[in-house]
Amino acid sequence: MNINVLLAAAASSTTPLAVVDETVMCANIAAMQALADKARAALRPHAKTHKSAHVARLQLQAGARGLTVATLREAEYFAQMGAEDLLLVHPPVGVPKISRLASLGERVPRLTVAVDSLEAAMQVPQTVGLLWEVDTGHHRLGTLPGPPTVEAVRRLVNHVGIERFKGLLTFPGHSYQEPDVEGRRAIAYQEIALLQETADLLRKHQIEVYELSIGSTPTAGFAPEVRHMTEMRPGSYVYGDANQVTLESQSLDECALGIVATVVSTPARDRAVIDAGTKALSVDARVPGLSGFGIVLDHPGVILERLSEEHGILVSEMDTGLHIGDRVIVIPVHCCTTINLHEQVLMVSTEGTATWNEVGARGWQPALRHNRRP
Repeated sequence: MNINVLLAAAASSTTPLAVVDETVMCANIAAMQALADKARAALRPHAKTHKSAHVARLQLQAGARGLTVATLREAEYFAQMGAEDLLLVHPPVGVPKISRLASLGERVPRLTVAVDSLEAAMQVPQTVGLLWEVDTGHHRLGTLPGPPTVEAVRRLVNHVGIERFKGLLTFPGHSYQEPDVEGRRAIAYQEIALLQETADLLRKHQIEVYELSIGSTPTAGFAPEVRHMTEMRPGSYVYGDANQVTLESQSLDECALGIVATVVSTPARDRAVIDAGTKALSVDARVPGLSGFGIVLDHPGVILERLSEEHGILVSEMDTGLHIGDRVIVIPVHCCTTINLHEQVLMVSTEGTATWNEVGARGWQPALRHNRRP
């Protein structure tokens, strides 16, 4: 990340604001596509990270098969952009969501939904394909691998037809809490091995499994070793964040997203206050070994110790070296939840050319209609 160029581009803007080094971001897009190609797997990046039509186009142009989305709002936004292959990985339940999903199914040539229950699957319109989620250790969604999933999928195809079942999907989210590189490698091997084992059992029941879909940025680097998956769904890689740096999934130089903040108070020589709090920076889970709520660039020893709504508290064992009016860039703990806090990001080129880019897929409701009150 070119700190000086980003700060110069943001000089006339009010803080806090999200900035993206577009050169670094494009390098991340190319590197992950190359990694997927080496693993002989399709890349389906998780677009919840950026929620941006501009970034999605760059990923698709680089070779991505399609996009992964977490919400119907994201699916609708990227469908409007022209995306023709979308995977919704959050089970849509309830009449309002199913109605929107049915409309999407009419507009998106290849639309698939991940489910882990027959109850949810029965609500999905017949024009939409289905992936079954398997719990390979994260213990969030999914049935257990092996016989429990086989029995569940057999019930599924009996009710919805074998042609709608596309394959198996998993998310190794527990890799974020594994501080050891070898531990994360083991998780990467385990996630695909358990999917393969389950797929082999299904084939013995004459149920073909076309897709083995895996995903997470911390395990993506092991994909060329592991192989055998049909697609990968990493998301955070496009921007990078403090979690990925701490896990050594990405380097600090590969972080493209930063939050520019201004020092508004220096109440003690070992403490400074910036104008970026929980409304500008993520406060969700931090990985083992990460100190503070982000990485303060170019200020060694300064830690973002705590956040309130509009304030970030920087501390140091020595003098912070900061003064009122100084601007800093913070690499957030988690890029996905941070970007969701910002309506726009400032995309900056190596030459310093800056363009405002809409974070267009935020929220859960359909795009607002501007109705006038009578």
